[in-house]
Amino acid sequence: MARTAGKVISLPAFPELGWRIVGTVVGVALGIATAVWEAVLTPWYTIIGGHVVRVPAAPLLAVVCNIGLVWFTRKVTGRTGPALLPGLAWLGVMVAAGDLTSDGDLLVEGTWVGLSTILLGAVAWAVAGYMAILRPARATPVPVEPVAKTAATSQTSAPSSRPKPGARPAGSKGKRR
Repeated sequence: MARTAGKVISLPAFPELGWRIVGTVVGVALGIATAVWEAVLTPWYTIIGGHVVRVPAAPLLAVVCNIGLVWFTRKVTGRTGPALLPGLAWLGVMVAAGDLTSDGDLLVEGTWVGLSTILLGAVAWAVAGYMAILRPARATPVPVEPVAKTAATSQTSAPSSRPKPGARPAGSKGKRR
């Protein structure tokens, strides 16, 4: 269902399925891109007073991006299952970045920044996925069209025998007790 200028129109099933597939592909691509960016940021350091200080930008980025990826993909697809796929792509890239290449290169080092990036990113993805599973997607309310009055019902409308809310009972004549 889509809303256009206050009217509710029904779209064919194929475009909705198409948008779900496109949303899932975009979410997976963003999961791969953020994992590569976080892996590149893990060895980032600065020197303060002659001491090497690691900059924890990658773990913070991992937490924020993985929660955002689950939220984005869930919002775009309207489903929980596809919302978990970007996290799997992210985890695959991180596992590959933490493995030695044939030349002996390692992108995600075994420092506290590299390990916390993998740990906190995976935990953020798992918690966001768990929350997405617990909270069902909110259904959009479908507006109800008012019932049109027919000529027979509009002419023969009898007064209701029920009093209006807040009306005083018959015979009270405004006296309070």
